[in-house]
Amino acid sequence: MKSNKLFLFPLAAMVLVSSCKKEEDEVPTPTPAGPGYTVPTTYNFANVNYSGQTTRIAMLDEISTYMSTSNTSGTVLDAQKLKDMYANVNAQFTDPALNTSGKQLKDKTFSLDQALFEAYFDTIAQQSTSLVAGTNGTAGVVVSTTDPTKKYLQGANGVEYAQLIKKGLSGAIFYYQAMETYLSNLSIDDNTTVVAGSGTNMEHHFDEAFGYFGVPIDFPTNTTGIKYWGDYCNKMNAQMNTNAAVMNACLAARAAISNSDYSTRDAQVTVFRQQWEKIIAAAIIYELNRAKANITDDAIRNHYVSEAIGFIMCLKYNSQKTISNAEITQALNYIGYNIYNISLTNIDNVRNLISTEYGLDAVKDNL
Repeated sequence: MKSNKLFLFPLAAMVLVSSCKKEEDEVPTPTPAGPGYTVPTTYNFANVNYSGQTTRIAMLDEISTYMSTSNTSGTVLDAQKLKDMYANVNAQFTDPALNTSGKQLKDKTFSLDQALFEAYFDTIAQQSTSLVAGTNGTAGVVVSTTDPTKKYLQGANGVEYAQLIKKGLSGAIFYYQAMETYLSNLSIDDNTTVVAGSGTNMEHHFDEAFGYFGVPIDFPTNTTGIKYWGDYCNKMNAQMNTNAAVMNACLAARAAISNSDYSTRDAQVTVFRQQWEKIIAAAIIYELNRAKANITDDAIRNHYVSEAIGFIMCLKYNSQKTISNAEITQALNYIGYNIYNISLTNIDNVRNLISTEYGLDAVKDNL
């Protein structure tokens, strides 16, 4: 089945979160304790509540699980079901608690990209109707030539829309909300009035940002159940020592907020923001390294490049980002519109751009 000419990265039609290009600053060292108070070793503070974040992570898990069924040829996805899950209408989740949670993913997505993700749902559903093997120019399930257990529904241009959706929404919701809704507005939040169970507005908003990172309260000692950004943080830890850097910053910032120590709060929020952004950059290189190692295997190469594309898209959801919008576009242009045609040079061009921008040259080959 030939695919229609589908949009892939409609950046020209998308209004990106604005940013000012800035030089890469050295990440401040997390402060172990503030003046006159102790920073705990786990995220065990009074009045912590980020249940909404946990719920939305579980919702994206279910959407991802449903999309993965299309990796079996003949399994057709329902675009309306995906849209219903996205907006949490018509009780489409298998977990009844999600259906009745009063939460949804759509209304927390960067508003200008909500229609983009709904279009992606239409695209993956249409592609899933293919009954022929996916090849260059034809959408369908592509089976690995080196490991037949690995097979993925991919478009005529090799793009795996399940990965654009999964990675993209982890940026357009989790990362975006943390960067632009919660962390960016702490300085104007009330930090006096305490609401039982959720603390002050400032405490609660920082807790919500932490919740979207997807780690347990005793991370990194405990890595059980890490999700999305927490999972990639842990993947990068051996080369970048990300786990302790992120968790120490979160503990110090939250303790500082509870003790009205705003200079420490600001310094540690900066650490958290910079580490999170750098983890996204490292994740791009991580996936491209795997694409390089499987350059002749269409299914696996396309899979990893699609993941990298999703992460590149995520970088824009931060108005204080290091990389410029033009460089994000350049990275996508290096990949091109057909992953079947990607070369090692294309991949290295993206790796080098990201690595240079984020100071990852020393570790890029080992991620």
